[in-house]
Amino acid sequence: MRLINVVHVAGRICRLFGAAFAAPAVVAAIYGEWTDVPGFLLGGAVTAGLGQLAVAVSPEADDDLRRIEALSVVAGVWLLFAILCAVPYLWVGFGTVDALFEAMSGITTTGATILTDFAAPGRGLFFWRAMTQWVGGMGVITLVVAVLPRLAHGVHQLFFAEAPGPTAERLAPQIRKTAAALWRLYAALTAVQAVALRLAGMSWYDAVCHAMTTLSAGGFSPHPQSVMGYDSAAIEWIVCVFMLLAGASFALQYRALAGRPGVLLRDDELRVYVAVVALATAGLAVLLWGLEGDAAPVRRAVFQVLSILTTTGYATADFELWTDQTRLVLLALMFIGGCAGSAAGGPKVLRHIIAGRFTMRELRRTLHPRGVLPVKLGGRVVPDEVIRSVLVFFVFYVLSFAVAAAVVVGFGADVVTGVTAAAATLGNIGPGFGEVGPMASFGGLHPVSKVTLIAAMWIGRLEVVTVLALVRPEVWAVARWRGVGRS
Repeated sequence: MRLINVVHVAGRICRLFGAAFAAPAVVAAIYGEWTDVPGFLLGGAVTAGLGQLAVAVSPEADDDLRRIEALSVVAGVWLLFAILCAVPYLWVGFGTVDALFEAMSGITTTGATILTDFAAPGRGLFFWRAMTQWVGGMGVITLVVAVLPRLAHGVHQLFFAEAPGPTAERLAPQIRKTAAALWRLYAALTAVQAVALRLAGMSWYDAVCHAMTTLSAGGFSPHPQSVMGYDSAAIEWIVCVFMLLAGASFALQYRALAGRPGVLLRDDELRVYVAVVALATAGLAVLLWGLEGDAAPVRRAVFQVLSILTTTGYATADFELWTDQTRLVLLALMFIGGCAGSAAGGPKVLRHIIAGRFTMRELRRTLHPRGVLPVKLGGRVVPDEVIRSVLVFFVFYVLSFAVAAAVVVGFGADVVTGVTAAAATLGNIGPGFGEVGPMASFGGLHPVSKVTLIAAMWIGRLEVVTVLALVRPEVWAVARWRGVGRS
């Protein structure tokens, strides 16, 4: 691995990202929050300056990145972005760990928060929270592709290795045009939702913040009671529609809007995704029907199922007060996630489909040991290496979850809090149960637990295996500033 290439590419991305800090600075100025403006300007200056320094020390970098170098750039940039996004939080008085926690939760679209006093931060900071989620949401699909299209091959292998099919296909002959098409769709859906929420009664500020955090499957809300605080059925149904879209493949939606609506019916993953939503909603609605005081069990069930499944993390009720049976439904959804190629986190529906079909094949093989029994998806045979990558992902996902839960419980949290905090951060979901429920925060956890969950958010957003691949000793054993090796 040639470190000069990693540093150069990361520097170029940081230079561009520095401009993002200007938007919350303008919002803070509009609302007269002048003491917050320097924090955003400082963050932008540090980000752009660091990027320029990285480019300056690596002028002889090679434009052709190898796969391990592309993985290093993506993993390093996501971690670096979280650190840089913490600067505005540090400026307004957050502690170092809390600032990094909030920043990582934003850029990875997790939505877990350490905030307990929502009256303290200004509107510029709340806008920054929403904006980092919006950038991070589409960034899962097109961050590196849009900025550096020469990395397209490595990025496709990284984010879409779980299966062949629509999510791995280009929408245009050039990868830059593919990224631009997805960004246009993403921005258009955000704008449509913002207008719809404004018409439903939200202020423009709240509507824009919620639109950005819905389409990104992030869940940060400027209201301390999340969407529940608006007490509006119209707002809840609007958010439901766009959460459903946020959890579906954006590439698939683009093709449907481009004149091929039939792809929606033919896509295996989308059909399973919709079926999970329908079945979980029906089951949860039945359970909520018996709860005293719940006058709208179906709407409540639809909203909370979509919120957890798509890893958005909004709440229209304090489900910490629900029965164990209802919370069990939500816990199961935490380990499913949205579709591949969406803004949602979690293991992804597609991986569950492949793992399930592989399991059924192995069961049939016991009866037909010599039979040719391929695993198919969308009429195409899934290669064995893809199946292996899916199974490896699940192994490391479970191990990462177990380690994170053990640390949180080991540092003083109860088992329910520890287990759901680990699931909520590794799956980039947001709220858990117990001390980290939907109307609570992660602020009361031990600092070591917070650092562990920060790492879980980063690992989960990068699909686990990406990060673990970079900690292999042989990767760094051959790393050079410049070199001719094949690593």
